[in-house]
Amino acid sequence: MSHLFDEAFRRRLSVLKRVVARALAGRGGGGRSPIAERGGRIEFADHRAYAAGDELSTIDWAVYARLEKLVVKEFEAPRESQLLLIVDRSRSMGLFDKQQCALRLAAALGWLGLAAGARVSVASAGGASRWVAAPERFPELLDALERMPVSETADFPQAVQRAPAAAGGRRTAILLGDFYETEPLARSLAGLARAQKVCVQVIAPDELHAPEAAAVRVSDAETGEARVVHLDASVRARFHEQAEQFLTEREQVAHRHNARFVRVNPADDLVQAVERVLLG
Repeated sequence: MSHLFDEAFRRRLSVLKRVVARALAGRGGGGRSPIAERGGRIEFADHRAYAAGDELSTIDWAVYARLEKLVVKEFEAPRESQLLLIVDRSRSMGLFDKQQCALRLAAALGWLGLAAGARVSVASAGGASRWVAAPERFPELLDALERMPVSETADFPQAVQRAPAAAGGRRTAILLGDFYETEPLARSLAGLARAQKVCVQVIAPDELHAPEAAAVRVSDAETGEARVVHLDASVRARFHEQAEQFLTEREQVAHRHNARFVRVNPADDLVQAVERVLLG
């Protein structure tokens, strides 16, 4: 058993489905959750004239009472739900336990998706898994998540391209990352135009607050470039202003592409983080 998906992680999974189901019931059902319905809805499609041999249970008696015509209801076949989990594996995610949080959160969402009857796949810039469609194949998702290679940058568009092709039905894409780069996030959301989209920003509070030291040595997690920054009151004020702008801009990018936006602290409890993703 890996350290990433250890016994403590599996214990949280054992209570997760019950907690989420209770929360969804308290909101009047699963309509807001991307993975709440098992296999999609069976929806009314049309009427047609009654023919000998049709089941009596399919007759629309309300129409007969009004028009005195025997017609039967026809329904669309259940639409298969697909859950695509796209994980940022760039070097910046290696800081503040963000990568561990994103991978565990993706695993938990995938586990719930399988339990709800959805087909699930995980993807990153380095590769993607096949669609998995049965709870007993959950270990394949865990293996795919652990094998995702670290990349230099958060290339979400490449991850979208590597994802397995959609096969009809309702598709939900959940993107998990720190979203340091705006343009790749926007392009990937544009490439998922037909999907229901959720952006999960995994960000630590320490990334958004300047330290109290007089000077700090900072380095770019992607390029390795380093420099010393002297901190005074004006520098701290500017840092915090830019941090707020950073957060606001990422939310705006998501909303422009009709995606829901959720922020998660890497220190959050797994069950609480999953509830936030599913319920807002």
